[in-house]
Parts: sequence; C-alpha cells; structure tokens
Amino acid sequence: MKKSYSITLICFVLVFSLLATSIPVSANTTSTSVSLDKSTVVLTVGQTDTLTATILPAGIANQNVIWMSSNPNVVDVFNGTLMARSEGTAYITAINPSESSNYASCIVIVKKPDSEMSINKTTATLAVGSTDTLTVTISPNQAVTWKSSNPEIVEVFNGTLMARKVGTAVVTATAADGSKSVTCTVTVNNAPASITLNKSTATLAIGEAQTLIATISPALPSNAYLLWQSSNPSIVSVSGGVITGLSSGSAVITAIASDGSSSATCTVNVTATGINTIRLGGANRYETSVQISKNGWPNGSAYVVLATGNNYPDALSAAPLAQKYNAPILLTDKTLPQITLSEIIRLQPTQIFICGGTGVVSKAIETQLNNIGITTERLEGNDRYATSVAIAKKLGVTSGELIVVNGYEWSDALSVSPIAAKKGIPILLTDKDILPDSVKSFINSSHFSKSYVLGNTSLISNQVKTKLPDSERIEGSDKYQRNINILKKFEDSLDLSKICIATGADFPDALSGSALAASLSSAIVLVDNSNLKSVTTQYSANSLKQTDDVFVFGLQAVVSDNVISKLFAK
Repeated sequence: MKKSYSITLICFVLVFSLLATSIPVSANTTSTSVSLDKSTVVLTVGQTDTLTATILPAGIANQNVIWMSSNPNVVDVFNGTLMARSEGTAYITAINPSESSNYASCIVIVKKPDSEMSINKTTATLAVGSTDTLTVTISPNQAVTWKSSNPEIVEVFNGTLMARKVGTAVVTATAADGSKSVTCTVTVNNAPASITLNKSTATLAIGEAQTLIATISPALPSNAYLLWQSSNPSIVSVSGGVITGLSSGSAVITAIASDGSSSATCTVNVTATGINTIRLGGANRYETSVQISKNGWPNGSAYVVLATGNNYPDALSAAPLAQKYNAPILLTDKTLPQITLSEIIRLQPTQIFICGGTGVVSKAIETQLNNIGITTERLEGNDRYATSVAIAKKLGVTSGELIVVNGYEWSDALSVSPIAAKKGIPILLTDKDILPDSVKSFINSSHFSKSYVLGNTSLISNQVKTKLPDSERIEGSDKYQRNINILKKFEDSLDLSKICIATGADFPDALSGSALAASLSSAIVLVDNSNLKSVTTQYSANSLKQTDDVFVFGLQAVVSDNVISKLFAK
C-alpha cells in the first residue's frame, strides 16, 4: 500500500511541478505548508466524515486545496467530505495547487458494518408441554443457528420452543458468520391448575335447570377459589354450577379461578323446542374448526387433515380421507394460527395429511410441524382436479361408487361430503364441459360401476356425464335445493337422530364440520341465515321430526338461534 501511495504522490508532484513552471511566480514568494485536522480516520461502509485542510501562513492568495484518494473504490473524497465505499484502506491527500510540494495526508480505514441482530423476546415463561416461537431480525440478512443450554428443559427447532420439564434454559440464536448472537432466557413452570367441565355445551328449555360439575387438577392455590359467570344472565343464570334457562337464546357459562390462572366454558342454548343444540363456533373459521375438533375428538387423534381456510378447491375431497383415518379437519391461514397449533398439540397426532401444494399450505408450515415431531404427507396435484385424484388415491378406493362435482361449486361437494365419507366414496372434481385428463385417467384405470353427478347441466354438462360409469344426476334449482335432494337420495344410510347445520354462504364451517358429521353417520343441512328456504323447512318438518341433537357450526352471525327455532319448531 505504501508503494502505491508513493507512486500516486510522485505523479501528482510531477503534475504540479509542471504547472508551477507555467505560472509566473512573484519574486516575493512566501513558503507555505498544508495541514489536516486528522491523521487517521476509521469508518464503516456507508459512513461519511469531513477533513479540514489549512494552508499556512493564513492570508495568502490561494486557500483552496486539491483532494485525492489513493483508492476511490474504498474511500471517495469531495471537497474534504469522505464517503466509505467498501472495506479496505486508502490515503486521502490535500495538495496546495500553488505549491505542489506542499501537501498533507490522512489514512482512512474502512471496516465492514457490524451485524445487527435482535430477538422478539429476551425472556419467556412457559408451562410444561406448551410451545412458543422466537423470531430473529438480522442485518445483513443471513441464516441463524439455534441452541438450548438445556434441551431436557427447553427444546428449540428453528425458533419454536417446546417446554419439556420445570427449570430454566437459555436459548441462543447465532448468526451464520458467528459475528453476533442473541439470547432468550426461558423459564418452565408446572402447568397451572386445569379446570374442566362435565359439559362443553348444554341445551335447556325455558325454566329447566342443570348442574355443571367442575374438575380442577392440580388443586387451586390456597388463596384462590372458583367463580361462576354467565355472559348473558337474562338468558341463563348460574349459581354454584347450577344453570337455569330464563329465555330463548345462548349464553356462555365460565368457571374461572379467582386468580385468573385457569378457566373453562360451557355454551348453553335455551330453546322452546326441547331440541339439544350443540353450537360449535369461534370468532373465526380457524377457531370454529378447533371447536369442532374438540367436540368430535376429545381424547385426541393419531391423524389430522390440514387444509387452507382461505379457499376451498383442494379440500373439497378431504372428508372421506378424514373418515378413513378417524381424523378431524383443521384449517390454517398462510401461517399456522396459534389456536390451530395448540389443538394439534392437544390431539397428539403422529401424522398430518396436508391437502394441496405449497401455494395453499406453505412449506414453512410443513417444516414447523416436522420440527415438533409430526410426520406430514402432502396430497397435491398441479391443479384442483389432480389434487382430488391424489386424495382419492390415498383413500384407496378404486371400485364401486364415486361422486363427481364441479370444482368451482363448493356447496355440492360439502353437501355430500359426510355421506361420501361414511360410505367410503371418493369425491372427484371436474370442469363444466371437460372431464380433466387426470380425473379421466384415474377413472379409466379403476373399476367404478356407479357415479353420482351433482348439479344441473349448468354445472356439469351431459358431455361430461356420459363419460362417467352408470351416471346418475342429482340436481336442484339452487344450492339449498340440491343440498336437500342429496340428503333425500342417501337418507336411508343416515342417522337423522343427529343432524348438523352450517351456513350456505361460505365453505369453511361446513368443510371442518364434514368430518364430524361423517363420524356421527349424519349429514349437513345448509341454511340461509337471512332467508331460510322453504325447501329446507319442509325437509326438516318431514324428515327431522325425530332429531334429538342438532350440531350448529358457527356463531350466531352465521347461523342464528332464530333459524334453529324455525327449523325445528314443534
């Protein structure tokens, strides 16, 4: 570097010597000198600084200097302002243009910027068996490695914490280049007292009373006690666990520890009909799917079917697969909702079937599940039709009956889903006028002897129908008429002492509920919450007179108590 600097400086001296020979010099010449305010500057890439040059003695004609960098790729200079470009060293020289032998220099050292790294939390407290997620922000962006100081207490997989036993562990995330690390101290405590009720739902007639029994394990702390609360005391009152129906409607009864450490709820419906209404709903489609799972699989499940809650095509064929493996259907967003992850942990599955490609259920979700010890199997195709074939192949049925629905009309598929699931019939998707090659190939390579085509010719043309084995069309003027006609067709195979109700306005609740309906050997009735159809009420009056238990998927906003009362009016 010194040799390069010397050569550069010599060149400038020669240039200014030549300039000096061409400029007249006064006989009264005063000797001058150049000085800089700094001899060494240390910068990081992207930083700036300023050098000040002084020519002495002050007051001579030319106080300007010429600035030069020995390596502009490392440090650029303009009128004394330095700009650090890249890692390295450069000499900045200020030269007196009137006397080129007068100059001063400064060495500038440029370093790479330090990595910046942060973590979303530096402490965390978990109960044994619970999980949490740590996220790291790092600049420049690079991979990080995760390590727990005591994996027996806290395990970590790509930032996901799993509390194993009581104690404390430090979880460290380290940048791939080793330049930075951040930590989170994780404290694991015993799980707080858990409160469970003997019922999660109850139905009362007006004036009827029942008793809820709370089980607490382990016992509450000595300074805590159990409180009972009603979300709507004008509908349901509660005293010491005794609930009484006062007027038609719904209320949530909560048993809660006085210190707020634990609680349990029971949704109570008060009707004048005497029908036992079990409402399974949450604030959104993901919570509703979890409530359905808890009701149908209270003791866990070895398998789970996971589908996107944002669109329906890839999951329309899922119910028969769920029934085969006695699995609930849970929904996910683009990232796995915490409530869904918690339900998966409660269920303790060994395998999860993912419906659809990474465009609908991301690879990150699959990795997250793998990291907590769950095997995943993705059932996908290059479109919705091929995905329905992939699910049918996993179902393993290649003879007997099959069902074909329009891939762009979810209501018909979900109307028939519980029935197909109970009977072990695959559901295949088609376009209106063209039987997709993937579906055609699967049917031609199988031995199906009977097919049901759901929908009018406006949904599935006769051109498609004729390509199916011994095809029978089930149609109706709208989704509600077709729903009832499907139920009538297969009514002999249903247990109508129980029935499931879902909105016909959107797919998610019926999708999650199809697995539960199949496990009950029942079906799903689709309702219009704003305008209950006469075809639906007529079917209820004729075929559901002996129904005792009504499972309602969703909260009041999607299926109201008023609709249920009208549907089952005695």
